[in-house]
Amino acid sequence: MSVDRGEIFERLRVQMAKNLEIGVDEIEMDSRLVDDLDADSLDLLELILALKGEFGIAVNDGEVKQLLTELARFLPDGVGSDGQLSDQDLAEVSRRLSVGNVVEFIADRVGAGV
Repeated sequence: MSVDRGEIFERLRVQMAKNLEIGVDEIEMDSRLVDDLDADSLDLLELILALKGEFGIAVNDGEVKQLLTELARFLPDGVGSDGQLSDQDLAEVSRRLSVGNVVEFIADRVGAGV
C-alpha cells in the first residue's frame, strides 16, 4: 500500500511535534530542522528512530552517516553529491535539512506516489 507525500508530511509532522515538543502547526515543509525547529543532534537521532517506526525505513546501528549522505541528495545544491561527506559536510547537511527534504527522502524510500 502506497502513501502519498501529503500523508507522509502529516505523519512526519505528528512525529516531529512529539519529539521536539512543539505544536504540529509550527512545522511546515520549508522548516529547517536545526535553524527553524531547534532540533539538536539528539533530536535528529530520535527522528531517525521515528522514521524506522513510522515508515518502516530500516536504519541500522552505525548508519546515521550513511543516512545523512542519502538525505544530502535531496538538498538543492547537492552537498556531498559525490557520496562522500566530511564531518563538516555532515554538520552542514544536518543544519540545512528541511522537513520537505525528509519527506522527499521518505517518499523515495517507500516508493510514494505524487
